[in-house]
Formats: sequence, C-alpha cells, structure tokens
Amino acid sequence: MRIKRVVAECLAENVDRFPAWNIDGVIYAHPQHSPEARAALSRLAMLDIPLVVIDPGDNPEVDARTKDIVLMRTDPDSIGDIAAQYFLSQGGCLSYGYVHYALDQEWSRRRGDAFASALKSRGAECRLFRPSVFGANDFSEICAWLRSLPKPAGVLAACDDRALTVIEACAVEGLAIPRDVSLLSVDDDEMLCENCDPTLSSIRPDQERSGYEAGALLSELMRRGSSKPHVVNLTVKSITHRRSTLSVSPSGYLVQNAIGFIRKNCCRGIGPKVVADHLGVSRPLLDLRFRELLKTSVGRMIEAERLKAVCAELSSGDSTIKEVAERCGYSDASQLMHRFKHHFGMTVREWRKAHSASAETLASS
Repeated sequence: MRIKRVVAECLAENVDRFPAWNIDGVIYAHPQHSPEARAALSRLAMLDIPLVVIDPGDNPEVDARTKDIVLMRTDPDSIGDIAAQYFLSQGGCLSYGYVHYALDQEWSRRRGDAFASALKSRGAECRLFRPSVFGANDFSEICAWLRSLPKPAGVLAACDDRALTVIEACAVEGLAIPRDVSLLSVDDDEMLCENCDPTLSSIRPDQERSGYEAGALLSELMRRGSSKPHVVNLTVKSITHRRSTLSVSPSGYLVQNAIGFIRKNCCRGIGPKVVADHLGVSRPLLDLRFRELLKTSVGRMIEAERLKAVCAELSSGDSTIKEVAERCGYSDASQLMHRFKHHFGMTVREWRKAHSASAETLASS
C-alpha cells in the first residue's frame, strides 16, 4: 500500500484540504483545550478518512462517528492513581484538592473523580473545585477555594494550562508554591511547564507507546476498515518533577523508587523481597514505609500493577487468557482468573464484555 505523508498545522482550513491532498489516513494528536483545536478535530471527524485520535476530549462529531475511527484516551484511573501516590509519598500535606477545567468537560470530571477515589482508598479526602458557572471567569472563586484549604495542600490541576491559573491565584493570595500549595498537573507540555514560575510538575502520558500504537492501529484501519469505533485506554508513563511540588522525603524517595521498579518489572513474576533487595533495604522496612505513606503493602502494589497490565492486554487485543497470564507474570491461566475475580469481583470474560460495551457507549454517546 502506498501511503502519502503530509505534515500540516492543524487548523480547520487545512483539514478542509485533506481530500484534495489524497490523504490515506490521519493520526490526530493535539491538546483539546482550545476552541481552534476542537474546531479542527470536528471538521476532521466528518471526513471519510481513517482516523486515529489521541486524547480526543469532548467532541460531538468524534463521538458520533462510527466508521474507521480509533480513540486513544489517557486512562483517568491511571492519572488519579499516580497523582495520589505521588502526593502521599511526599508526606506532609494536610489536605488535597482537584481543580476542574474551566469548561464542563467529561475528561476533566473523570480525572477528578479518579483522583478522589484513589485518595479515598488510601484514607485521604479530596476537595473538588468546580466553577459555579463553567466557561465564565472563575479566578476569584479559585482564590477563595485555595484560601479554604488546610496548608500545606496537595493540588492536582486538570491539565497544564489550568495549572497556570492556579499559580496566578496563589500569587494573588500570597501562597507560596510548593510550601503552602504543592501543585501537580497533567500532560507535561514542556513549553508551558518550563516557562512558568515556579516550573510545573506534571504527569507525563506514555507518548512513545501511544505513537507506536497509533501507527499500528491506523495501518490496520487502512487495510481492513472498521464499521465500529474502537477505544484504547493508555496508562501514564511517569511524573516530571519540577519546582511546583514539595521535595520528597527520604521515605517518600524510597517508596517512589520502589513504585518505579514495580511498574517496570511487575509482569516478570517479582515479589516484595525482589523489590526490597533491588533497593538495598529490608522487606519489613519497605512494607512499613508503604503502609505509612500509601496505606498499602508492597505485595498489594505489585498485584495491582500486574492486574493493570492484564486489563491493558485484555482491552488491546484478542489474546487468550493463557497468553495474557504468561505475559503478565502469572504461573497459569487459573491463577490469573482467581486473582482477577478476587480483585474486580467479576470474571475475565465478564470484564471483557463490560469493557467492550462501555467502549462502544463512550464512542457513540
């Protein structure tokens, strides 16, 4: 198959030229936080061209499309979980909060709910900021909300550009970042994060994986086509630590290193002793630090990360349970099915069916 490659600034007027340029397929990966980007994607979704969209945001035209489209969404549960672990492993915060996007967007609500749920599961409460009128100037409301938080506070912003508003509000209120407000955001847009004061810590999506998968998925669409939309959930890769978040305590540093090792090696059949040996500490000490900061054990963390990998495998292909078990570090399919049912309260088959139904609902709602 001959593929024509065209690189163009993603403006609505350029999208209108795609048919004349004989474009064979499109991968769209542009932040959906501006009217211009949403307008361009809306026009693109109405073209009869195979389309893969990375983080589509809320877009009626995209949601309505059913033919030759794949939506790759950054998993909100992954965002909420890594943010909660990050703040808790720092220690010292007396409160936690989430700042919704200025517009009423589903992706923002999902991120906030996931963050609150992740904190709640670890015995902490999240205070959610929602504008009283979405789309209006809510700067004074953010200022008042920040004043109300017990300090020091750990705050997650819906995305990087929303975090800039929080930085301005803290300056107006005389709140020092990160001493009074430890601020974290999502997307890790280096242009924004490196050029504000203080520089902004941000959750980084797994851009390398999403790029590879987007290319493979587009190639498949162009070869075979699809009459139904397909949704792929992408986990986040890491947190880029900058000056807007608190310095990590020695205990927090140990826990964060352990988490990084677990995420990288959870599918290799590792246990708590392997993690402790890698870090050069005793297993009881490592478990103590996990319980102090994250309210969980090393073993439970390994199991949770392994099951995340299982869910990613189940949602991204038609692999058998035996194949998934082998790739994710389980001794056999029976062990995987037992642990999966115990953790999620449903069988692998039931999860796959529910996931498929929710994906189709998301894409066609």
